[in-house]
Amino acid sequence: MGAVWWLEWRQAARRARVFAFSVAVPLLLVAAVALGRAPSPHAALVFTVLFTFFGTFGAGIPWARDSERGIIHRLLLAGLSPLRVAGERWLASALLDALQLLPTLALIAYWYRADGAVVARLLVGVAIGLLVANALGILVAVIARSLAETALLASVAALLLLHAAGVFRTPEPGTLADTVRRAVPFHYMHEAIKGAVGAP
Repeated sequence: MGAVWWLEWRQAARRARVFAFSVAVPLLLVAAVALGRAPSPHAALVFTVLFTFFGTFGAGIPWARDSERGIIHRLLLAGLSPLRVAGERWLASALLDALQLLPTLALIAYWYRADGAVVARLLVGVAIGLLVANALGILVAVIARSLAETALLASVAALLLLHAAGVFRTPEPGTLADTVRRAVPFHYMHEAIKGAVGAP
């Protein structure tokens, strides 16, 4: 990987408090849902929305902030292509999110007594979801003109895709909505989480 990739990792290493906060918040939220004995379908929905927003905002807000500060523009002036800047930040951000969520995923696996195959599916499903969520966040931040617009558009776009993925309701088999949900990657993260928490 190149300079942008390593820049993201150096910044993360120097922001230990932010990293710890990003680990603790989803862990505490998931613990609250688990300890509250929420029905498994509800828990799966909450976890899916949480991880989607975690990835979308985790990529979109920093991009919008750096854009406002001129950092993105300076990277482009240094000769880096827009595609390279976006691609390296996307992969670095998604991997950082995955690392920050590992304790949360471990808690889900432990609390719901998921076996090895289910845990493997959970890890893959969440990884796919984070990649898509991070890409969505960066795309929204590129389109938006401010930090506030990024936050608003990211929320709306994430919720629409979650709805299309069948997270909030299950479409009738064989319908257009059923076909659409299978084309949205968040569907597979949701299915993996449902399997981990024992939701039907």
